[in-house]
Amino acid sequence: MYDTIIVGAGLAGLQAATTLSAAGKDIVVLEARDRVGGRVENIALKDGRIVEMGGQWVSPGHEKMHALIDAQGLQTVEPGDGDMVLRLGGKAKKIHVEQPAAQDDLSPFEFSDLGQALLRLRRLARKVTDNPTWAAANDRWLGQSLQQWQDVNLRTEGGRRYFARLVEKALGIHPEITTLENALQRVSTGVDLESYVVTSGGVRQARVVGGLAQLTDEMARGLGDRIRLSTPVTRVEHAEGHVIVTCEGGDRFEGSSLVLTTPPRLLKTIDFEPDLPAERYDMADKIPAGNVIKAFLVYDEPWWRDRGLSGQMSWNEGAMRITFDTSDDEHHGILLGFFEGGEASGYGKLSVSLRQRIFEEAIERAFGPAPRKPVDYVDRDWLAEKYTQGCHAAHFAPGLWTAAGPVIGQPLGSMYFAGAEYASTFNGYMEGAVRSADAATSAILDVAKSSEH
Repeated sequence: MYDTIIVGAGLAGLQAATTLSAAGKDIVVLEARDRVGGRVENIALKDGRIVEMGGQWVSPGHEKMHALIDAQGLQTVEPGDGDMVLRLGGKAKKIHVEQPAAQDDLSPFEFSDLGQALLRLRRLARKVTDNPTWAAANDRWLGQSLQQWQDVNLRTEGGRRYFARLVEKALGIHPEITTLENALQRVSTGVDLESYVVTSGGVRQARVVGGLAQLTDEMARGLGDRIRLSTPVTRVEHAEGHVIVTCEGGDRFEGSSLVLTTPPRLLKTIDFEPDLPAERYDMADKIPAGNVIKAFLVYDEPWWRDRGLSGQMSWNEGAMRITFDTSDDEHHGILLGFFEGGEASGYGKLSVSLRQRIFEEAIERAFGPAPRKPVDYVDRDWLAEKYTQGCHAAHFAPGLWTAAGPVIGQPLGSMYFAGAEYASTFNGYMEGAVRSADAATSAILDVAKSSEH
């Protein structure tokens, strides 16, 4: 009988296994896929270069992730300078992106969210100025606090936090105690919130040169044959101090405890005896993963840099709405883009060649015609991945995390939960996955220690 059985060989599962193994515990890791890494995955392009189909960005505050990366001797690279192309309502605008101050840790998605909000606010300011009749008719709506408008129009926590900081710096007042109308009047008089992005910083996200899957591969190497690949779990029988896990094909594993790193929505694919509490399933239904196709367009060189562009684009319309430069050196050009949201499911039904063409057309509209055709294109529809069913991570409806989110990470008897969605801090991030694994293993080791006395 094993001390602990771990379901899943993603970051959380590998971290939990490494910690418990180092503590002398007899463990086994059961992974449904034929590879380790979970939502972290490298693939090779035609010419052998590596792109990251899953998680890849690590910010300054992600201390656990940086420690793991440093321990393996992996190198990181940060985004370069240049203009970011924003488009709202059919009009494009460039915002300069510089290396930010060390305290700033906006993710690329948060930065794009911020950029869209700033353009939306400026467009609204013009409307109020140019159309007094409309402003009078919407007087009550304009009387809401800027904070209320911010909470509706920015989707990310980092974007909201940074937006509030810019407003305080530019207007000298917190969004909570000024009205939307007052803010629009200030913006229409020449206050350029976008300019503060330059002086206050922007995206500060590191990528691992050669791909983050090098980290998960090294972690797996250290665990050796403790990892069983292509071993999907179908049933879990659990009691205090004892679990029995059954896999496809009939293999059974017994242990004293269990760490489940399965995303909440996939818990419903496992037969539990006794059943999980109803609220666990209810939560799983309410926190679906994002609907994302991650795509890479590969060129011989990063030609957009010669035009003073960072490779970053954010639009509020069209199929491809967000892109980033993920080139590792000056000699090759790789643009990363996302087909996101409800539309992504439709694009997943298109041919790969058609998705490539859509990506190319979006790049041409944003950056101008490329001097040469791309040499490669790859993408990954994460919604179609059987053992993931969506990315980037789960999305909690407003108020849901505060009301019930922490519950899904709490142990149930001898069953512990770890993964990005179960984290009490950095929820939805790789950092959260690692921290949740540390929390689970700490609890398991505490129980084991107390039982020895």
